[in-house]
This record gives sequence, structure tokens and C-alpha cells, in this order.
Amino acid sequence: MVFPKYMLLVAGLAVVVACGGMSATGDPDHWHAKVYRGTEGKVGEQKSVAHTSATKLSEERTRVSVTLPGLIPRGDYAWGVYQGGCTGTIMGAESAYPNIVPDENSRGSFTAMVDANFVPGGDYYVTIFQNGGERSEILGCVPLEQGVGDFSED
Repeated sequence: MVFPKYMLLVAGLAVVVACGGMSATGDPDHWHAKVYRGTEGKVGEQKSVAHTSATKLSEERTRVSVTLPGLIPRGDYAWGVYQGGCTGTIMGAESAYPNIVPDENSRGSFTAMVDANFVPGGDYYVTIFQNGGERSEILGCVPLEQGVGDFSED
């Protein structure tokens, strides 16, 4: 019976449309970013230096995770989420974002519990600083995008 299959397809599409489409963006309590060298985002075929996600847990608390997939082994990278620009006002306390030291395979990660209220539509940037552990020279910075990200590529 062909008719019931089409009815099921139409019903499924109606649910997708009613729920806001199939886009992964738009979730007001989640943000994501792939950070590339510099502040222009991805240029050419370059690989990302960090994958970041943030999830609002309450009005006062947000979980921020960062993964460094290929930086200098045993380097020392400061990082953070800032409001208003790459080095604007840090969200929460600077101590919530300890430096990340990639292992011998050039991988490092950390999940921070940040005491800050991330609001939908906010102007947030994730910044990874150059090796050395100081928050002075930017390695990469991009705006956080609202919604759940896909980190399957680079």
C-alpha cells in the first residue's frame, strides 16, 4: 500500500516543520564553536585548533567544554569565553578556565563549570591564547554560535 507510506511521510514532515525544522541551531541553552588560527574563522583548508561547546545549566551556571585536537604536545594554553569580543569581559572567573596542556598525542581538553548567566542572543567569543599560558597573544578566537554544533569535521 503506497498511500499509508506517503501519509506517514507527510505526518513526519509536519512534525519537523512544527518543531522548527531540522536545523541544529536555535537551542537557546547551547552554544558551540570551532576555533581556527586567527580571528577570521576558517580560512582555506586549515584545521581547527579547538572545539568548544557551552550548555546553560541554570541562571547562574554554565558548563563550557573545550577540546584541543592538535596543538603542541605539553604546551600550555590559556583559554576562556568572553562577552563582547575576543578579550572582552570574561564570563565567570578566570580561574574557572585553567590552562590546557595537550598530551604527547597533541590532544587536550577541559570542562569548566562557569558561574555566569549565558543568555540567548548574547555576544560570546571563545578565545584560545598562544602557547605559554598567558592571556596576552591570541592563537584563535571566534564567536560562539547558538545551538548544538557538529564537530565531526576537522
